[in-house]
Amino acid sequence: MLTGYAFPTNNSKQVRNQDPHPSGAVSRLLAAAVINKGFRDLLLTDPPQALAQGYQGEIFPLDSSEKNLVLSIQAENLSDFALQIISYPEDRTRGFSGSWIPLNQKALVLDAE
Repeated sequence: MLTGYAFPTNNSKQVRNQDPHPSGAVSRLLAAAVINKGFRDLLLTDPPQALAQGYQGEIFPLDSSEKNLVLSIQAENLSDFALQIISYPEDRTRGFSGSWIPLNQKALVLDAE
């Protein structure tokens, strides 16, 4: 399971430190993308189709804010996609529980590909 943690910074913006874990549906979506290159490529190039198609019979029950988040992401690789999931500003998704990381803060991202 991919997880994110918010650490205090010297940045003047406050880091939101609520539940940093994506929902179960988002975690399963990311897991499917990690283990299957075809699904990963579809998620990165055509997210609406990836969500509609699902993976091996599993449809990901995202709530409306999670679905809007997934559909709004523009990423070239899965690492960038996952970073955007965990760092998306909460107020733009109306309650999504991801942590917010300031844009000028560097975050460690392991290459999942």
